[in-house]
Amino acid sequence: MNEQRISIGSFAQATRLSLKALRMYDQLGILAAHYVDPQTGYRYYQAEQLATARLIGMLRQINMPLATIRQLINASAKDAEILLSRYIRSVELQAIQARRAQSLILGLIRQEGVCMSLEVTVRQQADQPILSITKRTFVNELDNVIAHAFHTMERFAAEHNLVVRGSAFGIFHGTINADDDGPIEVCLPVDQLVESQGEIVGRILPAGKVAVVTMHGDQCEFPHILAGYDAGSDWVKANGYVISDSPREIWINPPGPDALMEIAWPFHEA
Repeated sequence: MNEQRISIGSFAQATRLSLKALRMYDQLGILAAHYVDPQTGYRYYQAEQLATARLIGMLRQINMPLATIRQLINASAKDAEILLSRYIRSVELQAIQARRAQSLILGLIRQEGVCMSLEVTVRQQADQPILSITKRTFVNELDNVIAHAFHTMERFAAEHNLVVRGSAFGIFHGTINADDDGPIEVCLPVDQLVESQGEIVGRILPAGKVAVVTMHGDQCEFPHILAGYDAGSDWVKANGYVISDSPREIWINPPGPDALMEIAWPFHEA
């Protein structure tokens, strides 16, 4: 019954994983011991598990979260490659964002003011029929989620003879970053109200006033875009108004040198 069992101590030495880590991976269902002695609770492994353990060690070396590792090692080879590629892209995105944020962070550390001057304008919005898809997502998948939702609604509009009445936009009902997953409601303005079908919701975005900040080029990139959100929110509060709904990000031109978007804060009288 001892078919090539490896004690947890020997297994830890062979894989360069600590005993504490191996116990945790067992408890989390990431790497279960092949056999646990019912009397002593001592864990044993098989030689076939060495490769998986070494893979887990390498994934932890690149700081992959344990939940993602559990998905990856239980997935097919093809799906595991997709998960790895997505994680690497998210790490690269974080590095790009960190470099972009460096000057702003240094300004805060040195208690220097932010030099970006942004104008706030007020717009009266009429009732607007929209199609929308609401999703939860972390920042590394945000662009893909937006693109997929937009193309899904665009096809729906064409199939139902709807006329698109402006730029797509997102309503951020919650924070989206590396730790928080929103949600975001991706919206497409159309010429008439339609019944909801599946994940596509048809509704009326109610009329009201919005404080609008226009962002150009690099201003549309994180973290500079945060200044647009702050400018609109601060203007509403400074003028004695009350924010009435989640902020909207209106995508007029795609990312790049000619990027153009608006940050819109709905508000009403106090």
